[in-house]
Amino acid sequence: MSTIKVDNLQTTGGASLYPARAWVNFNGQGTPAIRGSGNVSSLTDISTGKFGVNLSSVTTDANGAPCCVWANTAAVDVFNIASARHNSTSQFLMSSFSSGFLDPLYFSGILIR
Repeated sequence: MSTIKVDNLQTTGGASLYPARAWVNFNGQGTPAIRGSGNVSSLTDISTGKFGVNLSSVTTDANGAPCCVWANTAAVDVFNIASARHNSTSQFLMSSFSSGFLDPLYFSGILIR
């Protein structure tokens, strides 16, 4: 397999591209279990509905833009926006809230930097 290393990504028109620094899809019920991920080493179960996503490779600062969604059913029309925060160079936080914090069956997050 080949590796491509660049400092900047651009379209052929010169516009900058900002790829995801990390992504994760996991089951948050019981013991959190990662279904799939990129640049994620593990999860921290902080408390009900609150998780830390630990990065395999750190970011240059904590100014990334994380976002996430959650659901308790596999139906594609019932996903909920969740709260996310890039709190350090090695982790971003995700939390789910409905009428209170809850551990969702499906939780997905991405970090753009």
